[in-house]
Amino acid sequence: MIPVQLTIQGLYSYQEKQTIDFTKLTAANLFGIFGTVGSGKSSILEAITFAIYGRTDRLNLSGDNRYYNMMNLKSNELLIDFIFETGKEQTAYRATVKGKRNGRNFEDVKALDRSAYQKNGNEWIPIETSALEQAIGLSYDNFKRTIIIPQGQFQEFLQLGNKDRTQMMKELFNLGKFEFYYKVTSLENKNNAQKQNLEGQLQQLRAVDPEQLEVYKTQLEQLENELKEQNQKLSVYQKREEELRKLQDLARRKSEAEKAFKSLHDQESIVKQLEQRILRYEQCVIQFKHLLDGLKSTNEKVLAREKQLQQDEKKLKLQDDEIGALNRKLEALKPAYEKREELKQKADEFGRLAQMKTLEQTISKENERLQKGMQVCGEYEKNLEQLKIQKQEVEALIKVSKGKMPDLELLSAVKNWYTEKNLLEKELPGIQKELEENKNATSTLQNSVAKLLERAGLGQQAETEYSNIVQSLKDKTKKEKEKQNVLNEQESHMRVKAQLKAYSENLEEGAPCPLCGSLHHPDVLKTEDLNDTLLKLTAEKQANEKALEQLLDWISRINLLSKQQEMIQQQKKSLLQKQKTQQERIEAHAKKFTWENYRVETELEKAFQEARRIQGELKKQDDLLEKLGKDIDKKGNDFKRFQLEVDKIRTILTVQQTELKTLEKQLRLIKAETYEDVKIEGIEAEKSKLQKEHSGLEKSFSEITQQITEKSKLRDTLSGGVQAGKKELEQDKHSLENLKQQIQEQLEKSTYNSIEEVTVILSESFNPDKEKQRIIHFKDQHLSAKSLLEQLQKEIGERVYDKEIHQKLNADIALLKEQLARQNQEQGKIAEQLKKLEKDLKSQAVLRKELEKMEFRAENLKTMKSLFKASGFVNYISSVYLQNLCNAANDRFFQLTRQKLSLEITPDNNFQVRDFMNGGKIRSVKTLSGGQTFQAALSLALALADNIQKITESNQNFFFLDEGFGSLDKESLGVVFDTLKSLRKENRIVGVISHVEEMQQEIEVHLRIDNQEERGSRIWTSWME
Repeated sequence: MIPVQLTIQGLYSYQEKQTIDFTKLTAANLFGIFGTVGSGKSSILEAITFAIYGRTDRLNLSGDNRYYNMMNLKSNELLIDFIFETGKEQTAYRATVKGKRNGRNFEDVKALDRSAYQKNGNEWIPIETSALEQAIGLSYDNFKRTIIIPQGQFQEFLQLGNKDRTQMMKELFNLGKFEFYYKVTSLENKNNAQKQNLEGQLQQLRAVDPEQLEVYKTQLEQLENELKEQNQKLSVYQKREEELRKLQDLARRKSEAEKAFKSLHDQESIVKQLEQRILRYEQCVIQFKHLLDGLKSTNEKVLAREKQLQQDEKKLKLQDDEIGALNRKLEALKPAYEKREELKQKADEFGRLAQMKTLEQTISKENERLQKGMQVCGEYEKNLEQLKIQKQEVEALIKVSKGKMPDLELLSAVKNWYTEKNLLEKELPGIQKELEENKNATSTLQNSVAKLLERAGLGQQAETEYSNIVQSLKDKTKKEKEKQNVLNEQESHMRVKAQLKAYSENLEEGAPCPLCGSLHHPDVLKTEDLNDTLLKLTAEKQANEKALEQLLDWISRINLLSKQQEMIQQQKKSLLQKQKTQQERIEAHAKKFTWENYRVETELEKAFQEARRIQGELKKQDDLLEKLGKDIDKKGNDFKRFQLEVDKIRTILTVQQTELKTLEKQLRLIKAETYEDVKIEGIEAEKSKLQKEHSGLEKSFSEITQQITEKSKLRDTLSGGVQAGKKELEQDKHSLENLKQQIQEQLEKSTYNSIEEVTVILSESFNPDKEKQRIIHFKDQHLSAKSLLEQLQKEIGERVYDKEIHQKLNADIALLKEQLARQNQEQGKIAEQLKKLEKDLKSQAVLRKELEKMEFRAENLKTMKSLFKASGFVNYISSVYLQNLCNAANDRFFQLTRQKLSLEITPDNNFQVRDFMNGGKIRSVKTLSGGQTFQAALSLALALADNIQKITESNQNFFFLDEGFGSLDKESLGVVFDTLKSLRKENRIVGVISHVEEMQQEIEVHLRIDNQEERGSRIWTSWME
């Protein structure tokens, strides 16, 4: 949370409205709010917390009459308007508090009205007040412990008890997410329900008989023996077919691999050259680049430091000389500076004398102006009457011109009639053009239909309806399908004969027949060669299929052309109707003409020209009339103005004469008669001389004093800078020599003759990583291509792929599969019954195993439930977070105490101190001094603030400390000063409230609160004082 602006009015000691712009304070990282005790410093923090949370510890809601006591006794209204930013995106929020006193009852102050807003663009969108706490991510108590720490509570976290500190850690870091007791209880209930469900399922499967499994298996075994021989034969065929398919693929892949390998082999020499270049470049980068870069950077730093040191030494000597000269000049100026007031008084009287001289001249000039003004008023009155006469003459001319003006409304009506007539006539050629295009489209369509019918052998039907043509094509299609069915039956019959022939040729006496199983074959089937017949049937089927496809395509195209014909006819009908309608509109429009004087369109144009001429004359006359009116108004106003000026001059003369007498009475050190003949310039010169002498004394004295102060500060700064610069220069020179020595040593170890050779190599512009990837990619490709080619050659060997053998084998496999399908159906039926029985038995085993798991899980959940009971795990996590917080705080506390002290966590989560000045022994935090306690509390507060920054995803770290520091001795206060100064180097914002004056001197950017008796608390800024 980063504050942006706070406005307070009518709260405690703040009577008038006061606004704090925090942007200038937070920009300094460390700022202060200072003032005497009771000035209203802490009220600023209370205003912020009350605006956000609506709570305050100073007054209770009931019993303390909170709202009456919060409102300033001299105020009737209370206002708190607080703007702040928070969150990852630094979203702006606004909190307001408003209240009014009852006008009839002074002690009656109703509940204050709190409102909240979120900024969206340039608008403030109202939100719930509870959203402010959600945006900050902290409760009221934790906000006071980590962000805005009120007076007396800075050390609270360090001294909190174990229970309160654990509760605070739980709220701050959302440790409630580790509260798993109720979740484990819910899991235990679910587990018990699942266990009962498993037990019920097992009860349903008790009727399953494992012995029935063997019966099904025996039946299946018998069927499998019957199918075994045929499956073995099918396996042999399929294996041979797979080998032929793989051989076909290998041959194709081998040809592709040979081409790829040859292309990559041609690029090897280029890649080798690139490898050598990358090797040389990387050696130079590893051995020399970092050294050369460091040498260049260090050398530039040395030159810059030497130049800066010379400049600072010259400036330091110059400052010493100038300070001495200024001190001598100041001593010489003091005597005259002490008598400067007498000069100022005399200069004032010369000023009055100059005023008197000026008034006398002014009175004389005003008398002259009065005479001239009266003369001018008379002349203006005469001119005004002449202009009025001219205006009346122009008005008469305008009246005559308007009488000659034609009727513009009538002319416009005629003009509109001619315009509409031209538009209507212009559309007719376009409609006629569209009709011609429609006629051409009809002709083109008819030609397309004729060509299609000619190809289909229906040329004689060119003049018939489309539906008749389609029906003729459908009749042809029907005949072709009937022919297709006959061919299919013939082909099936021939294939059965071919298979029987194959079986008969393979029969041997004493071997079982694959169809009937007989061992004797007395009458073997004998048939003629069927291959030629099958080839002829296949050719006829292909021709039949092609004819069917052609017929279906013609039917589709005829239907499409029919739809196009309908669209063309519909378009023609629409265009003819449109043409007729347009002609009727033209005729109807012609009947509307009723202006015989303008039957010819040129007569209408002449009438318009005459109207434009008269309008031009009228415009000139109107312009002249307008000009005369303006001139009359101007002359009239000028006459009134001059008349008022004359009256004003009379009044001024009276005032000036009275003022002259008053000034003469105010002269004390000089006499007006003495300077009666002296001009104003002389008197002003004497006055200016005295004023310059007076102001010159004051200015010179102030400037010299200021210059001495500023130059002394600059001299001290330069002196410190020179000493530091000399030390840093010596260190840089030493680093430079070391780098040169390292480069020389590295050069002697390398194969390079000079550093210039290395520089040339490093200056080469190419990307080694990218080139390496190219080489690796090339080698991978080359190796892969070579390996693939060798592998394919090895796999193919001496084999040659035969396409005809492959096709014949596929036909044999298909026929064997048909025979096996019928026997597999019976096997599948028995297998399904076996599968169901096995599934039930398996389910029974799985359910028993799951039941064992549920019982085992029940025991584990019972153990976990006992571990998470009474927030045991949350307390353990809180201890871990507290230890991490302590470690983070020690990083600062150990350094602040100059490695003398560190914080540790006791087993009961309390803090203790390890004292390294006394053998590393531990002692209570209560034994720390005031300054050490502040350091420890500050370290913990900063560590907490860092964690809060991460939780709220804020871009900056901020906290406010209200601690008076008045109880600390001088040494402890010095420790506090050093600690706060160290925070300026970090990216955090810290605000400090104190009444200690030494603190105000140490923190330059601050607010000063002053409680005035009449106006209440008022705020002053350090940059405006």
